[in-house]
Amino acid sequence: MITSWTCPRCKRGFTRKNQRHACGTGNRADVLRDRPSEVVELYAALEAFAKSLGPVEFVTRERYVLLRSHRIFADLTIMSDALRLAIHLSREAKSPLFIKVGLDRKQVTHVAKLHTLDELDAMKPFLREAYEYSLS
Repeated sequence: MITSWTCPRCKRGFTRKNQRHACGTGNRADVLRDRPSEVVELYAALEAFAKSLGPVEFVTRERYVLLRSHRIFADLTIMSDALRLAIHLSREAKSPLFIKVGLDRKQVTHVAKLHTLDELDAMKPFLREAYEYSLS
């Protein structure tokens, strides 16, 4: 990641000087604690895929995970029976798995609830696109 500023407290790099953030990246084990094995397995598969895309920072807080390259390209909410995945694209995309699509001035956020590895597989092209968009 190209950084123009590094937080003096947590040493994380950002593209904007004095970027507002919560110091540190959290702990993966904390967001997965007491979750069903199916949810943990699904998260592990998503994490492995995201890492295969290139440098990705995982920022965890309580039950939330942000996936960031130059900027956040996806975020997760760890639920009791699923992963709620929000993917940030430059365009509106179509998938029967999207339960919500929201547009803001810079991106279109697509939300899906993932219960299975097959559903995750269907989201991989969108995650790849979001990652590439986050680098631009």
